[in-house]
Amino acid sequence: MLSRTASNLYWMARYFERAESTARLLNACFQPGIPFNGDLDKLYSLPLQIQSTSTEFSQQNQSLNMKNVTNFIIAGASPASIKYCLEMARENARSERSRMSSQVWEVINQTWLDFNSWQKQPLPLFKEWLQQRSFLLQGTINNTMPANLSRHFIRLGIFLERADQTLRILEAEVALRTFSYQSDYYHWNVILRSVGSFEAYQETVVDIPSQELVLQFLLFNKTIPRSVRCCIERAERVLQLIRGQNRRPSLKASAQLLVKLRFDSLDDINKTGQKSYIELLQKEVFDLAVAIEEGHFVST
Repeated sequence: MLSRTASNLYWMARYFERAESTARLLNACFQPGIPFNGDLDKLYSLPLQIQSTSTEFSQQNQSLNMKNVTNFIIAGASPASIKYCLEMARENARSERSRMSSQVWEVINQTWLDFNSWQKQPLPLFKEWLQQRSFLLQGTINNTMPANLSRHFIRLGIFLERADQTLRILEAEVALRTFSYQSDYYHWNVILRSVGSFEAYQETVVDIPSQELVLQFLLFNKTIPRSVRCCIERAERVLQLIRGQNRRPSLKASAQLLVKLRFDSLDDINKTGQKSYIELLQKEVFDLAVAIEEGHFVST
């Protein structure tokens, strides 16, 4: 497979997963319909900070409020916007239509065509629509594509992006607690629901959601699809299937990250500091992404 083809499939998957996860992040920060008790300016700035788009938003000369921030992140010109992610997912898919089933292309293309009407809906409805499109895409990939290199690179993109976005949502929630006066139970209940893991938490942990329990659950659990450990373990298995001459750096990076995710505990999180620990994991996920890029997509 050409490195350009592998890159297009990988980034198609990452962009689509990023679009859905950004909607989850917005919903987790703003929690529409629930009164917020805390510093509103910091609340409105939080998703911009997490997405590194504060400067771009300020250049728009718009008031800092929930409506403007939501519109900017959903449909703005920024490369971090949901609109941009869906457009890039479609462009990457269009370049490699022969490498995927017609059904996969139809899901991606129809999502892009429907975006303009759905972006005008309230945030919870928009998030729900995008989630359903993401579920549909993943089911279509699993049920219509053979287990070949094309599918492997798509799945690799999904798992890596999902790990990164779970860390972003946790980063947002740890930050949110510093300027919100609502209870721990309220915060972590919302986070579990935002990543679609509330029922799984109830069944697995069987305890009231708290910061310590939810952090361990979403970082270290090996069976929950959106936990960081589960995502990186699945990414490593895909890397083993892809093979290739230059895969050693990416396998080394994934192994180093998995040592931390498999053997660290709450004590390690508290010793490092929750914010710093999440940032450390984000850097290691980024390093793994760089190793994948250099090993599989960059011509030497």
